[in-house]
Amino acid sequence: MNANDHEMSLQDQAERAEREGLAAGSDPRVDRYRLVVRALRQPLEPQLPADFAARVAIAMQRDGDGFEDVMVSLLLLAMGVGALFFLGPVLVNAARTVVDVSLPPLPWRQAAMAAICIAAVWAMERGWMRAHTGSRRL
Repeated sequence: MNANDHEMSLQDQAERAEREGLAAGSDPRVDRYRLVVRALRQPLEPQLPADFAARVAIAMQRDGDGFEDVMVSLLLLAMGVGALFFLGPVLVNAARTVVDVSLPPLPWRQAAMAAICIAAVWAMERGWMRAHTGSRRL
């Protein structure tokens, strides 16, 4: 008898023992299968209520998440400005060596201020839209 047939035999013994209501303890392997048989005979969990999605949506709405959004926006802005200051000159030098064209010097301070202004306007518009429409868009 191979291992698969042996396992099938244990499963059959467990099903028979459950049907006949025999006492447990004669064979621990059969008892383990009896636990599986009992678990499979239990009714399934009840279905989700019809308004489950609405309940989850209400639970997900939090009043205090405006601060977190502002902090994430500021961190993303800081990362962008940092990348602009640190990687910008390197990319310009790399482009000069590859293209061998004289590029005009870039006004990095003005570019950074423009990026900050654009980000500030975006953040204000986002806050205004959230306050007036209640939407949570990015």
